[in-house]
Amino acid sequence: MPKEDAGSHVEHARRLASRVTEAGETDRELRLGVLRRGAGGPAIEQPYDALAAGIAADSARVTDAQVDAVLQAAGSEKRAFELVLSAAIGAGLRRWDAAERAIEDAGDAAP
Repeated sequence: MPKEDAGSHVEHARRLASRVTEAGETDRELRLGVLRRGAGGPAIEQPYDALAAGIAADSARVTDAQVDAVLQAAGSEKRAFELVLSAAIGAGLRRWDAAERAIEDAGDAAP
């Protein structure tokens, strides 16, 4: 496990996730749920689930219909953007963690 100093991945990830959930126009619990879903976490209510899961799996395959559904449910472009960003940050942090594990595993491999 990486050391948790001020410049560590763990600390950066914690601060980034905290910033996503601290302030915004959308409900804090919804932003947190979308962040977790983007990181591969449990399903949340629709239409947010489809978008967050899509961003987590392959953001290039997210459809206009998924984005439009979230835009309609969220009520504004700013709120929809907060949710898209939350899912993207969750997905990015999950990939970052996976990359760190792969690097650690490669370092442990026998020559």
